[in-house]
Amino acid sequence: MSDDKFVDPRLQAREALFQQLHLSTFETMGYARAIQQQVEQNGFDIESDNADFLQLLRDYEVTKNLSKLSESHLESLCEQTNAIIKSKRCANANIAQLCAAATSALNHWRILSEIPLDLRDKEEVTKALKDKFQQNMNTWEYILADLV
Repeated sequence: MSDDKFVDPRLQAREALFQQLHLSTFETMGYARAIQQQVEQNGFDIESDNADFLQLLRDYEVTKNLSKLSESHLESLCEQTNAIIKSKRCANANIAQLCAAATSALNHWRILSEIPLDLRDKEEVTKALKDKFQQNMNTWEYILADLV
């Protein structure tokens, strides 16, 4: 008797994308952590030309543009995020945190949206992913509320 679980071939076909999005989330958190450490060490905000900051801004824009947001609650969060970025009235380190949280949530949203509809409600397939998405959403909303 084998302990191997059946994996739906539709999920296997998307595995490379899922891995890419997980890696992107991991890298995003690395950029945010580097900025946080720099602020803690120096005691002041980062410059707007900071490489990690610029990468977070790019990652957010790319991820947002690749996400299927129409008619989702994420659309308004992106609008609020865009307004804060454009206003330039917040510290760059805070904008970096906002972009990191948004990018992470959007990456999890993208993964969820790639899972076939008939599998999304199966807890053994999506529970951990939905939980992680919700955690990232909560962080994004918390940071937005703090910056508004």
